[in-house]
Amino acid sequence: MYNVGDVVIYSTHGLCSIEDICEQTFNDITKTYYVLQPLNEPQLIIRTPIDNSKKQLRGIIKKEEALKILHSFTSPGVEWIEQSTHRLRFYLEIIKSGNRQKQANLLNTLLRKKLEYSVTEKKFPNQEEKLLQSLQDNIFSEFSIALDKSSDEIYDYVLTKLC
Repeated sequence: MYNVGDVVIYSTHGLCSIEDICEQTFNDITKTYYVLQPLNEPQLIIRTPIDNSKKQLRGIIKKEEALKILHSFTSPGVEWIEQSTHRLRFYLEIIKSGNRQKQANLLNTLLRKKLEYSVTEKKFPNQEEKLLQSLQDNIFSEFSIALDKSSDEIYDYVLTKLC
């Protein structure tokens, strides 16, 4: 169980602060809820039942694991699938898995592919750009907390590993 003030990862919203833990009753059923505020969407408030949140809520990555994953950017990421519909479906499964290493491998691939596109002066596909931005924001902001570095410093470090 998490406490008020903890920072956690919630589903696709990324980093969230636990603002409150309270009981609420709906249809004569009382449950205990986490009240979450996404750090990148301060106007949004999310309520999730504590007993339903195990699959969607997880703690911040530990420093050692973050360092190990960052080092993995020296190796190729996941396969780039040429057919965009298959590629997107496969990539969304990786994101939904919640596996940080797999998500970092996907981010690795997207970053490498975007660099490749820019060298050849091609436009990077729009859907992949959105995935890249979302993954990058979520992963780098989480790692910035674990490593006590800014997201920009982590991004710069990753770029040096890609080359």
